[in-house]
Amino acid sequence: MRRRAAVAAAALALALAACDDGAVRLEPVFELPSAEDALAQPTNLTGLVLSVAHAGSAVDLASRSFLPGERVELSVVPFDDDLVVHLTGQTGASVTAYGRTCTFSVGAGADPPAPHLWFARTLLFATIPLAPAPRTGGAAIELAGRALFLGGGSDVLERFDPRTGELTEIGQLAPRTGAVTATIGPAEAPRLAVVGGEAGGEPAGLLELIQPAASGPARIDRIEDVRLARIGATATALTDGRVVVIGGRGGTGAPVAELLELTADGADPDLRNARAPLAHPRSEHSATRLGDDVGAPVLIAGGLGAAGPVAVAELWKPLSGDLASPATFSPMMLTPRRGHRAELMPDGSVLMIGGIDGAGQPVRMLERFVIDAGFVPAGELPAGIGIVDITTTRLPDGRILIAGGRPASGAAPVDTAAIASLDVVNGAVSVVRTGDRLAVPRAGHHAVPLCDGTIWLGGGTAAAPEAERYSPLPPGRR
Repeated sequence: MRRRAAVAAAALALALAACDDGAVRLEPVFELPSAEDALAQPTNLTGLVLSVAHAGSAVDLASRSFLPGERVELSVVPFDDDLVVHLTGQTGASVTAYGRTCTFSVGAGADPPAPHLWFARTLLFATIPLAPAPRTGGAAIELAGRALFLGGGSDVLERFDPRTGELTEIGQLAPRTGAVTATIGPAEAPRLAVVGGEAGGEPAGLLELIQPAASGPARIDRIEDVRLARIGATATALTDGRVVVIGGRGGTGAPVAELLELTADGADPDLRNARAPLAHPRSEHSATRLGDDVGAPVLIAGGLGAAGPVAVAELWKPLSGDLASPATFSPMMLTPRRGHRAELMPDGSVLMIGGIDGAGQPVRMLERFVIDAGFVPAGELPAGIGIVDITTTRLPDGRILIAGGRPASGAAPVDTAAIASLDVVNGAVSVVRTGDRLAVPRAGHHAVPLCDGTIWLGGGTAAAPEAERYSPLPPGRR
């Protein structure tokens, strides 16, 4: 089943021409928020700027200002394989609406592409005229420029492609909840590993490897292994294409100490125990890779152990398969917590957000792990912001979007959101509520960054409403 986002009737044209190869006419497809979402609609603009550039470049190859309703054309742009189109809407001197395409290519003799561009008011949550399968506690992950949605009470695997605006059902997974996901394999042919979770009230010893096709159903390989029977584990992608599975609760309900290394370079995956088990078995913890360097270690923090919340963090080293010695690495969390979120910040520190403490209370205090100082205070979440069942998503400029969730376990979902940012000079973290609210309250939902710099949010509601997209400011989205 294919569902397509609404397309704007925009009178815009873009011509790309190479000096020797003639011109290729390019007609971008402009997508807008749902017609009922008047606040996010890019209306009442006083000016527009259409430009084309290399992805990541601050310099436009061509740019043209025009008025709403006018037809505009850009020309004499070289053929290339890393182009993006930008559309900026202004109200007076302020940029109030923005959109850009994902990267596309234009070559001599090739069919002219029609790149899709989501155009909406910035800093707002805009509803999408698409209704994905209802999910609570599911997962979303970006893979090869597309977003995959799975779990959360639905066995349907869906894919949203921002390049075409299509939401498509591409497969059916084994019914389970709480599975964890990570990309696996070489960067040129990544797959998605879906690990563990719960099925029929018991831990599911199951691995599903998903290889989406360019069109049609995805290839799904299933492997059963009792070592994967874990609830509340983590799966972390490593820089060499492997995945490490850490912790979780096994069939007895006790936390598991063994770490598993999963490799899938070829058709058959390889699963093996890591050299060293956890010194502090735990579940519902966080596992954060500390950067993109070869052999970047994984910080394991928080979680629930056999005797309650685990305060001491551990560090796993992918190159050796060992854990850092407790004699040299044993930082203690200021507030031991589980079910929290951990985000790598621009300076290499890790921000711990939300979660539940040993008394079952929500943790409003933020703390930051710094390799040279351990855990240090980092302020508090503002009043009215979700603390448990939240999503945290890195924005293109390095800030963190905190959306939805509940103020406490069992409380009603909220529709509020906040932005966390780090001052890299003094290490201070500021958290400010966004001026806009989600379209509907969500908890246990999913959020995933798309290749155009927007953030998709869906699920986490009793009904099956439209999904929504958050549109950050242009900086960072070049």
